[in-house]
Order: sequence, then C-alpha cells, then structure tokens
Amino acid sequence: MMRTGWKVLALVGLGALTASCKGFNASSLTRGENLLGKLSAASAEAKTCKKLRAAPSVQEEYALGGALAINYVRRGGGLLLDGPNDALHRYVNVVGKNLAAQSARPTLEWTFGVLQDTSQFNAMSAPGGYVFVTRKLLQGLENEGQLAGVLAHEIAHVTLKHAIHQYGDAKVKTCELVTYGEAVLSPTAVKVLSAGRNGDGTLDLDQDPGLLGHLSEKTIDLIDKGNAKEQELEADRIAVELMLSAGYTPDDYLALLAKTKDGGSTFANHPGKDERRRNILAHVQALKQPAGAFSGLATEGLRSPPLSPAFAAVRGGNDARGVAKDGK
Repeated sequence: MMRTGWKVLALVGLGALTASCKGFNASSLTRGENLLGKLSAASAEAKTCKKLRAAPSVQEEYALGGALAINYVRRGGGLLLDGPNDALHRYVNVVGKNLAAQSARPTLEWTFGVLQDTSQFNAMSAPGGYVFVTRKLLQGLENEGQLAGVLAHEIAHVTLKHAIHQYGDAKVKTCELVTYGEAVLSPTAVKVLSAGRNGDGTLDLDQDPGLLGHLSEKTIDLIDKGNAKEQELEADRIAVELMLSAGYTPDDYLALLAKTKDGGSTFANHPGKDERRRNILAHVQALKQPAGAFSGLATEGLRSPPLSPAFAAVRGGNDARGVAKDGK
C-alpha cells in the first residue's frame, strides 16, 4: 500500500524536476496535483477497509467454511466414504459431535470427516464447524481418548475463530489492493466489497462466487503458515476442557503428543510438544477444585475407551509421525 504511494510521489517529483529543466509547464503541475489528489482519496478510502475485520454473518461464515472444506478434501485426496469407511465416518462424527456439544458454539452444523491422505499426520478445521483428520493420523491412534483430543483441539480453533481472524486479514488486504489498483476483481466483487466497508463490515459472498474463491485462497495461504504460538496453546487448553466435559482423560491426548515430532520450518511458530505438555498439565491443575467445593469440570473418574471396530478400515503399518498440525 505504501509502496504504491511512494511510486506515485516519485513520479510526481520526477515530473516537477523535468519541468524545471525545460521551463515551467502549468499542465504538468496540474497533472501532479491530480495524482496527489487521487492518492489522497485512495488513502482515505483504503482506511475504510479495516471495517471488514468485523465478525462475519452466519451465512458468510458458512460460505467461507464450505469453500475451505472443499479445498481440504481436494488436497487430502478425497473422503473415505465407501463400504466399511461409512461406519468410520459415523463413529468419528459421534465422538466429534459429542465434544462439540460441550463447546461454546454447540449450535453450529458440525461436520467431521476422514481424508484419504496417508502421508500427512494432520488435522484441520474450518469456520462453520468443519473438522477433518487424515487417514495417516487415524493409523497412529491407540484409543478413543486420543481421537477425542485431536478433534477437541480442532473444535477449539473453530470456537476461538482463529481462521476467521485470518479471513479478516485477507478481506482487508484484498480491499486495500483493489483500492490502490494493485488487484483486479470483477465489478460485482468490487461492489460487494464496497457494500461491506460502507455497511456493517459483513460480505454477501453469494453475490459473487469469484470473490468467495479469491478470499478463500488468500485465507488458506495464511492458514498454511500456521497459527500463532499462543493460539495453539489456547486451543490445547480448550481441548482439555472439552475432553473433561465429555468424560475423557487428558492423559490420552498427552500420550499422543509425546510420540509426535515438533514442527518443522513451515510450522516454526507452533509450540514444541514439551511446552504443550506443560501448558496442558498446568491447566488441568488449575481446573481442580479444593476439597468440598463444587467442581465445574470433573478431573477424576475419567475414561479411556478403546477405538471402535470401524477403525479396522484405516489400520496399516504406519505409526504417527510429525505433529498434528492444523490447517488453520
């Protein structure tokens, strides 16, 4: 944005210098004034783009979430749905929806899916309640508690609206680039952006599928860079609370984290597994109530159930490798 402004100012300055060498030229000065005026107007208009950081409407969130979900499924090689894998999907949805019912957003249309991907030990989520795990990840699980921990972590990212914050960044940046003429969108897309920044900050993405596609791609670019360290630790704390609410012991989640590798350069901002372990243990301790007090969350009498027989559909010889990094 500033680079564009300086380029315009430099051109104006060059024009003035040329005029001084050849003699005063009133038309050159007028053109310079026009350029400065346009720059000033664009700068003022670009400031209104920040309004697009407003919380999206329900329709906007579901539109974004659906677009991101389609992208995840495509990149993950499709969904496991045929034959015995239907039972697997039903099982994962039962576990996931039970956890989501304990969350701060129980009324979202939560959808859980298993991706065909056998190379990435991964889990990801999208606004609107979409959560996916890869076949590779499921092959590394030992019990239902570990599955619950992974799903709870992704549910937490949705309820904390981490991807929505990244979407807000994508909207503002796109709006600014369009304002300065550095990005070209369809007239309808520009109209939708203008209506958003001149209104309540929300966008009617149904009016222009191209704008939805553009913003979802820019959001995914930000998601692929990973969440901030504190966002990951916050998601772990919320995941613990969801597990406790559903009766699972957080020890299973800790066991899963213990056998994973810390993130590489792409996920350098993710906390290491030791830090995540300390964060979880400290939070569990903080949730314990003094003797004789009512407990908000039970920390005793928790369960560690076995996996459903439906897991036979994904069993292979691969162990868990890498961290369950979020596509968020």
